[in-house]
Amino acid sequence: MRRSPIDLWVMVVYVLLLGASVALVVLGRNVAEAGGSSALLASGIVCFIFIAAMIPLTFVLMRSRSDRAAMGETLSKQVELLTQIHEHTLLSDSAKHIAYRRDERAMLARAIEEDIANEDWQAASVLVDEMRERFGYREEAEEFLARIDRSRADGFNRRITEALDHFQMVLDSRDWSAAYAEAARIARLFPESHRTRGLDQRVRKAWESHKKSLEREFLEAAGAGHVEQAMQLLRDLDIFLTPDEAAPLQEVARGVINKARANIGLQFKLAVQDHDWITAVRIGETIIDEFPNTRMAEEVRERIDVLRARASQAVIMTPGVEALSALSGVARSSSDDEAAT
Repeated sequence: MRRSPIDLWVMVVYVLLLGASVALVVLGRNVAEAGGSSALLASGIVCFIFIAAMIPLTFVLMRSRSDRAAMGETLSKQVELLTQIHEHTLLSDSAKHIAYRRDERAMLARAIEEDIANEDWQAASVLVDEMRERFGYREEAEEFLARIDRSRADGFNRRITEALDHFQMVLDSRDWSAAYAEAARIARLFPESHRTRGLDQRVRKAWESHKKSLEREFLEAAGAGHVEQAMQLLRDLDIFLTPDEAAPLQEVARGVINKARANIGLQFKLAVQDHDWITAVRIGETIIDEFPNTRMAEEVRERIDVLRARASQAVIMTPGVEALSALSGVARSSSDDEAAT
């Protein structure tokens, strides 16, 4: 702690008084030893004790005065700070605007950047207008507007691309109803984009292309004598062809159906002749399902119960896991037939 000049002088005086009292004690002792009076010695001792006792009290008073001085200095600084705050509050809005213009502009620019990153185009445009009108930074505002337009266009194109990719995935799955619904949804979301026009025509073209492909494959399979493949393709074609479109294929289809019916009839007869009752039941149920209105199906219906009974007996006599599997198949066939009845 820095000492004031007064404190230093007080310390010097106390040192001198202590020295004088010590000298008085020494002089009094010499006089008493010489046979003189001891009053001088007693006076020196009393003076020394008194001065020594006063030193701590004096230091306490000096410390208190220093503390009060330090407190006064602190209060003075606080008063000065409060005066500055008061002067700051008295500034006009225009003065504050000028004083903090650079900081506010930087904060505004950061807010615009965040809105662009978050694709909040409306909020970013409002802040750009404020930058141009309030701060007068027209050139920088125009640059931000150009960035907003580019970012908006990129986001718009990205969303269209994602929607079209999903549409193509649905179209490739040949779920025609879902494809038409997706085309309509995209057209509603992006009505102004040329990329989203004609999606329903794309679905129609894919439909027609797939139909023609099925027709071609059916004719090739029928011509090559692949009856089972031709029958499956004929089933697939059923949902595509109108009566007028199916007319040119009727002769070929009739031939395929007759061959398929003949083949499956032959398989049924061979299974019965071989006493393969389980296979006979399976083929017989196929005949009933696929050729329900034929004479062959009617004959199978008349014999199916007997065949099922024999198949059940054959299963009971067949050991091992294969018997259990076959028994389950016969049980399911019986249950399905009862439910249909």
